[in-house]
Amino acid sequence: MKIARKEQVNIIEAYEVQLVPIITLAKKHGVTRQAVYKVLWKAGIDTTKKRLPVSCDVCGTEHLRPRCQIRNRTHIFCSPECYYAFLEAGNGHPFIENRQGGRMARKIVAKLFDLQPGQVVHHEDRNQYNNDPLNLRVFRNSGDHVRYHRGCGGEPIWDGSK
Repeated sequence: MKIARKEQVNIIEAYEVQLVPIITLAKKHGVTRQAVYKVLWKAGIDTTKKRLPVSCDVCGTEHLRPRCQIRNRTHIFCSPECYYAFLEAGNGHPFIENRQGGRMARKIVAKLFDLQPGQVVHHEDRNQYNNDPLNLRVFRNSGDHVRYHRGCGGEPIWDGSK
């Protein structure tokens, strides 16, 4: 099966810019992985599992990371120290702690959404005093909540702003 020129351009752009894996591209376009490799090879793209240069969001140092560690990430860090420095800085929003903030938020969300045990209520502006439903999100579990903070997935199951 021959791949149309427009699809070839889409495959190249998805592989180079969006860092989509070859197997995903093959499934999406209904071709084999070898056909995708051939399109990339003809375009002069190296498909070896090399590391790509990226810079740390905190300190700006450049380092090499595999494609899989860059894909679907909004922030990239060179070390755990930079990651924790980013969290300390509040990601643009300082963390304002209130010991009762979580409980109060759960009560408010429970009135609007069927909140189950294990689900996590998140304050979007990181201010636990702000329990306005527009500021609250609910995640299926703490793993989804952490993924949301890291910028690699973790979609809320309830969003008060919508």
